[in-house]
Amino acid sequence: MADAEITSPAAALQPLHPFDVLLQLEQRIRERAPVEAAGMQLSEIRGRLALRLSSWNLLFSMDDVAEIIPVPRNITRVPGVKRWLLGIANLRGKVISVSDLRDFLIERPTQRLPGSQIVVVRAGDWDYGLMVDEIVGMRHFGPQHRTPSLDAVEANLRPYVIEAFLNDNQHWLAFNTGKLLADPRFLNAAN
Repeated sequence: MADAEITSPAAALQPLHPFDVLLQLEQRIRERAPVEAAGMQLSEIRGRLALRLSSWNLLFSMDDVAEIIPVPRNITRVPGVKRWLLGIANLRGKVISVSDLRDFLIERPTQRLPGSQIVVVRAGDWDYGLMVDEIVGMRHFGPQHRTPSLDAVEANLRPYVIEAFLNDNQHWLAFNTGKLLADPRFLNAAN
């Protein structure tokens, strides 16, 4: 067994971070996907993080997601900022801003429920925490699921949606976090 991988019992018992589990699931699906048989490119079926925000089913690119964390107990409020900027939090020694994504988009605060999570997205050297109602898991959509138009997308959400999918009578909106993080309205949270 020259090439066998040996793991210590302690390493085998360590719990995996939820984000690592999602990455492992995506990798297994990508390995098993009949890409050539369907005539699609691998990028067309790439998994996306599925989440719920109000009545919307959103999809975040896994390239944009740094990690998923529970809502921090200690979010330090910053005076003189818009309500949707909940404050700052310490994430393993790094300070991140924490924003209520729903409140930013439609000016209705998210109720913190047991399923609420923070999706940490990265832009350059900065990490931003976006509070969402619930993480659903990974979703994979091919071109056959793409909807031809974004006309039905609500006006407040439309600037951040790059494409939409329909599967099992549910609409899924591909959310572009890069557009959000470049939006002057998001970057200028001062009152």
